[in-house]
Amino acid sequence: MNVTGLINDNNNNTFFGVEQYDDSEEPWLDKSTADYMWYVVLALGIPGNILSAIVWLRRHVASENPSAIYLAALAVNDLIFLITFGGLLVCKHAYHVFCPYLFYPIVFAVCLEPLIVLGFSVVRFIAIRRPLQVCCMHGCKNVQKKIKNVKKRKKTLQN
Repeated sequence: MNVTGLINDNNNNTFFGVEQYDDSEEPWLDKSTADYMWYVVLALGIPGNILSAIVWLRRHVASENPSAIYLAALAVNDLIFLITFGGLLVCKHAYHVFCPYLFYPIVFAVCLEPLIVLGFSVVRFIAIRRPLQVCCMHGCKNVQKKIKNVKKRKKTLQN
């Protein structure tokens, strides 16, 4: 197997090149073992993410903890990735017309996960940095009341 990377020769010259690597010494790296490992990941990950999404999306948990929404979104995102990747593993053995389209949800899930983590980190940062200014608004009526109050304040400041 060819491995591409940085190679350091004896003269302390580091360069980028291809080096031959013998993987016969490590038989656990063959393709069937990797497939079995993915099946174990799928068997544990799909039910685990379903249960995680159920727990985080419960009404009392999601309403009391704003971070629960981000954790539920991560669980759903991982679930989408695992299901489509499992479909891709099945397509590897038996080709189907929809197999090329399985890459789109995988790429979507892979790109969305860091953004969800970033949003979660920003919310946690705000909650830690300004703990007394973080408020949790329940329902549209509270939002409408606050918007009306802001508009009234602007009118009084303008007069």
